[in-house]
Amino acid sequence: MREAGAARPIIAFLCAAFVAVGLSIASLGPALPEFAAVAAIDVSSIGVLYSALFAGFLLSQITSALLLERTGTRVVILWALAVFATGSLGLAMAVNVVTLLAASAVFGMGYGFGTIAINLVASRLLVHRPGLVVNLINVLYGVGTVIGPLITSWFLRAGGRARWVPAIGGLAAVILLPWAFRVLPHDGRRRMPEAIPTPRPTAVPAAVLLIGALVFMYGGVESGFSGWAPTYLERTLGVTPADAALATSIYWLSYVTGRVVSTALALRIGPAAVLQGALGALTVGGVVLALGVGHAGLTMLALVLLGVATGPIYPSMFGVVTQRFADRAAFAVSAVSTIGCGGAMLLPWVMGLTLPIAGGRVLAAIPLALALGMWAAYRLSLPRAATPS
Repeated sequence: MREAGAARPIIAFLCAAFVAVGLSIASLGPALPEFAAVAAIDVSSIGVLYSALFAGFLLSQITSALLLERTGTRVVILWALAVFATGSLGLAMAVNVVTLLAASAVFGMGYGFGTIAINLVASRLLVHRPGLVVNLINVLYGVGTVIGPLITSWFLRAGGRARWVPAIGGLAAVILLPWAFRVLPHDGRRRMPEAIPTPRPTAVPAAVLLIGALVFMYGGVESGFSGWAPTYLERTLGVTPADAALATSIYWLSYVTGRVVSTALALRIGPAAVLQGALGALTVGGVVLALGVGHAGLTMLALVLLGVATGPIYPSMFGVVTQRFADRAAFAVSAVSTIGCGGAMLLPWVMGLTLPIAGGRVLAAIPLALALGMWAAYRLSLPRAATPS
């Protein structure tokens, strides 16, 4: 009870921070047409915004271990909130393509440093139930992803700008700074084994590369399709931007639901079974989306299926990796995450370029192609004894 009482203010802060982060990330998609107008480029090319964002995120992944070891989680989180807020406000105030992409990269760095350090703090709380806080804050991240598109829809109906909404999460981050300063533990002088890179083996196991390929393709569904969904809905269903943003919140609500349910299921059937079930649901959702171009009912069903399937994939993948590579889990997770960042940088841009082709049908087929590719990568990554002859 004492441990829970002492941790409660920290947990409350971590939850609030992840709601703000989720709000900003999910509100980028509905604002893509406005960002394209700022950059003076066609909307199909504005996927470079995600490329810049995840380039910043990747940089944070590469440098976070050194910063965490030298300064501790407290300092990194404080700086991450400030950087995240700067990037989100920069997105709202950008005047051309250069300032827009620079703001997106800064935003991505704050996002990356914040998620790494906040998850690290969460994993140290309630040592008798170490996964509880991590799961809780990631569910709250999902709540933020639902709130973001809802606010965007309201803004658009009121005559506001969708590009302002990510800055709401940034302003929340600024407001959270004094709270973070007060409640976060002082750990700057502690040695933190979690943040110290383990010696890398001379060769990366093929299974790690294959799971990395799975996460690479996953980036095309979560970051790519979720980002392009509002514009896709506008073009194929003829809905207003406000209605498209509202529909996107249904995707994110399904995403949260899938993550919550999968967390409970993983305790009973294990992360590998959850991952396979999610990939199956993703494939079905991809089929429905590809067949339902221009059909409102099928498109909305596809959004629900894709959201429910996407939510469990990333945490389940981490569970699979840490189980199968227990002797070098830190290296395996780092390698898989780095490869996955490449997908989040590249695939949203590529998907956007397909938007004008065949009335959106090419874009609609990509989630199915990625789901099948993820299935193939997962099956090939299994130990030979587990692969049916």
